[in-house]
Amino acid sequence: MSPAPRILASAKRWSFKKKFIVYGVSTVLVGSGVAKCCFIDSFEDMKQLGLLRFGRAAVAVTQIVVDYKLSLLGLRDSSEEYNKAIKECHKRSALRLLELACANGGVFIKVGQHLSAMEFLIPTEYTTTLSILTSKAPEASYEDVVYVVESQLGRKISDVFSEFAVKPVGAASLAQVHIAKLKGIDQMVAVKVQHRRVLKNSRTDINTMDFLVKIADKVFPEFKLMWLVEEVKKNLPRELDFILEGKNADRLAEMFDHLKFLKIPKIYYEYSTPRLLTMEFCEGAHIDDIDYMIRNHINRHDVCRKMGRLYSEMIFINGYLHSDPHPGNVLVNKKSSGEVDIVLLDHGLYLNIDDRFRSLYTDLWLALLGPDPDKLRSVAIEMGVGELYGLLACIVSRRTWQAVSQGIKNKKMDSHERSELRLYAASLIPQISELLHRMPREMLLILKTNDLLRNLEHVLETENRSDSLIEMSKCVLRSHYESKLKNSQNSIWEAFGIRLQLLWALLKIHTYEWYLIAKNMFSSSNVLS
Repeated sequence: MSPAPRILASAKRWSFKKKFIVYGVSTVLVGSGVAKCCFIDSFEDMKQLGLLRFGRAAVAVTQIVVDYKLSLLGLRDSSEEYNKAIKECHKRSALRLLELACANGGVFIKVGQHLSAMEFLIPTEYTTTLSILTSKAPEASYEDVVYVVESQLGRKISDVFSEFAVKPVGAASLAQVHIAKLKGIDQMVAVKVQHRRVLKNSRTDINTMDFLVKIADKVFPEFKLMWLVEEVKKNLPRELDFILEGKNADRLAEMFDHLKFLKIPKIYYEYSTPRLLTMEFCEGAHIDDIDYMIRNHINRHDVCRKMGRLYSEMIFINGYLHSDPHPGNVLVNKKSSGEVDIVLLDHGLYLNIDDRFRSLYTDLWLALLGPDPDKLRSVAIEMGVGELYGLLACIVSRRTWQAVSQGIKNKKMDSHERSELRLYAASLIPQISELLHRMPREMLLILKTNDLLRNLEHVLETENRSDSLIEMSKCVLRSHYESKLKNSQNSIWEAFGIRLQLLWALLKIHTYEWYLIAKNMFSSSNVLS
């Protein structure tokens, strides 16, 4: 039995009364949805919608809405009974979303994966339950894989590949990857095959989500979720175009040619289409595989430092961000020469960050590193979140307000603060929802990157040196002073002074970094191998 059904089996049963109410409301909701489709969309659109897929989604959302309403009815906010009831409700609702994602697949799994990455932004019950979708998404049948490959290439699979693995090495929401060998050139490749029906179902699945989230917004006006649907609407068409993914990979490889540790798979365009991507096969383990690093004597601080530099240069220097960062999309590989590569996969979604937002985000981090509360408040106003500046600071830095006030570089994260942060986030869900609704859309994808880097340091046990934060600080300073140079009055002495300020600021960071390295050498912690 797969992990998803085992988790689902543990959900508590509802009383007969609750079930009666839920399924009654679900019937009305499904009927409303069907009526909406009949009057607004064409017959062909309605036929492609698939009443079964829509019905599953409608029933799941209705169950969740009614469960919250009934479970919390009459309970006083923040009381012990309320807190217990809402945690149980979060768990049941997360299980229903997991069941829906596994049943409908495609876009629903994509949304589930996105939610699972939002640690400290949504209740822990959701992130924990839905995290299984990141590593164990349902696999398509081999028959469907063959159908897509042959229909896309216009040839038999055996005419193109001398070997083609039946079992995928990885399955995701929109596609899965098979190892193969190209005929003639005897080259091992990774073939990314789009799920057979995901393209056909994508538009109607998005319309279904849009319709149901609007209903949920009416019932729970304090929880604003339309930003999630808007992001899926904007990004999904790009993620479904595998030729665009190949071009993104090529652009990143050229942009980061100076980072010798970065490996981007070569794309074989003659064997690729918008629904099929054939690329160089790259060895490696997931970036959070601590056992692999220990076995291969890989310096974990070095890995975190490289990851911090890579993603910080994307955000603060180049303004071109790989926007699906999770451990399955980033590999670490130790070559026979002893050098350690970071292999970046899945280039379907990138964020182009314009100069204005890049400057604004740079100022935000300068205020956090200061700390400078007045600057933090003014940046928050420019970002459109005003009075929520404190919450913005905590979410971006993933630190408590006490740590932010004292200076995040001055106080190390510990288990007590981590627990406090979880409790803090759980008590402010409506405010966090409001913040996510109001903040610039760029922030939503950048927050995923922050989560990857912070979680990686926690898993690899390297938090004592703040490697990724130090690398990010260097890029923040570069971005800040390069902006000052750009806006200078072409005075040689002014430019010289700005460059001198940058060098002095970087020297202070390097000195602090060397101090932490020396301190770590004399501690009991050993993550060098």
